[in-house]
Amino acid sequence: MPNTYRAPDILRELAPFKVDGMAMPYAEFVPRFYNFCMELGFRKGLIMPSRAFCSDENQGLPIILLTKHFGTFPFNHGRVGGVIAIDRHGPHAHHGEDLVIVQASHVGYDPDTGSYGKYCRPKMIGKCISDSCGKLTHVITPYLEQYQFASARIFLHRGDQGRYLITVKNFFIDFSSHPVKNGLVLRLPNIVKVGEDGIIRPHTASSTTQAYEVSEEFRKRIDATNYKWKSGEGEPIGDLLTDDLFFYREDFHETDESILLERNLIEFMPKIVTSRNPSLRAAKINIQLEFARAVESIRRGDEYQGRNLLYVAGLNIDISEYEEFPPTTYFVPWAAHVQLADGTPEQYIHPMEQEALYNKLMAQSIDNPDQVNLKEEIGRMLEAPRFDIRSPK
Repeated sequence: MPNTYRAPDILRELAPFKVDGMAMPYAEFVPRFYNFCMELGFRKGLIMPSRAFCSDENQGLPIILLTKHFGTFPFNHGRVGGVIAIDRHGPHAHHGEDLVIVQASHVGYDPDTGSYGKYCRPKMIGKCISDSCGKLTHVITPYLEQYQFASARIFLHRGDQGRYLITVKNFFIDFSSHPVKNGLVLRLPNIVKVGEDGIIRPHTASSTTQAYEVSEEFRKRIDATNYKWKSGEGEPIGDLLTDDLFFYREDFHETDESILLERNLIEFMPKIVTSRNPSLRAAKINIQLEFARAVESIRRGDEYQGRNLLYVAGLNIDISEYEEFPPTTYFVPWAAHVQLADGTPEQYIHPMEQEALYNKLMAQSIDNPDQVNLKEEIGRMLEAPRFDIRSPK
């Protein structure tokens, strides 16, 4: 028999993204960030900041603070969901000598409950609570609904002969003769017994379902949760349908530029929909993938060659009006890319990882002597001469 070769499956894991103890108010983050730029040798008055944020109103405070501390309104580098527009590197580089990018997905946070994903809209009548980020939630909702549907319609039970079984609707099964074309697909080899010939056969079948005997490994895994198997029809698998037991196979739902966000998330959608805070998990995943994509685009391109550049990615946390205090935003740093015109020091050859970046920022002062007084600047604009603006003849 000729030897056959099957390429090994190569899985991508994401690095741990810490939030606890890492969040800092934007009013502290931005001056620390500015002073980090000064430490790197960036020049006062020649720095052009850029931001890649969502367009939501609760991203306004970060933009105002970037304006205040860097002395100019930041360039717009972002698309929905905190996706960075890499085709804007060139225009950004043409607007300043030293360049700064802050990229962040965002998510709402309730400090009373510790839950993520919601925000109270202050400009709506009554107490209007909605999704934050709405676009990110919109992208993951169809997948979340499919997961909830499946977890309520896949049953665990114990058969008459004492076998441990799982009963599955046909449309979740990737049959050899009729694979799933669109939707959630169970990874049956991770759940049920496989014959010595490599074939998975049902224990019984009905009009719309297949019942399989689960593998010993899967049963032990379920038993470790103190689950009590029930006879008869059993009960829905519920939260025991973990992210390693299914995947999605379907066309993208999005048709506008948010398809970029969906492309980022689809590979990790099982981890997102099984999370206690799906919107937080989605935001953290998007930040990591966008940072890697943007750094590669910077290194492969020539827009920033020979220039000072500091690119920081992280998570914006939106907190609604609380007691007598106005809405605010916190920043959780994730990673940074540093390059300097005179040669990048060895310590910055590789991206700064989360803990190192956090420590570097926290080592900076929150005092920025170069910040501008926005009220005074607006006053100077109002006092400026009134120009006679007319069309050319």
